[in-house]
Amino acid sequence: MRKIMLGAAMAACVALGGCTAVQIEQAANTIEGDIQAGTAAACGIVPTLQSITAVASVLFPGVAGITSIAAAGEQAIELDICTAAPAPASARYRALPRLRAAAAATIGVTAHGVAVQGWRAN
Repeated sequence: MRKIMLGAAMAACVALGGCTAVQIEQAANTIEGDIQAGTAAACGIVPTLQSITAVASVLFPGVAGITSIAAAGEQAIELDICTAAPAPASARYRALPRLRAAAAATIGVTAHGVAVQGWRAN
């Protein structure tokens, strides 16, 4: 999944005149971090990077990775991931591991059928 994000970043860089490998990695990390921060603020969960790329590939079939995220905006991915999150007051939410836990847990399944892995934000 990470290869999809990096491949799309590289394709975008070629179209824009070229980027270094470091710039491609930084672009992917920035977008992934923005989505993790957005879902933490919106619904109190922090999805894994694998969950983010899985949701992106389902929401934007045929155009996966950074290109699709930039074209449609990060909010679409954040909203879809939030459909999988339990309510913050629920016992299911309280049972999720906190962000600093080593292992991610299954948060739930998005409206598009993607299983979201991650942690609770608070």
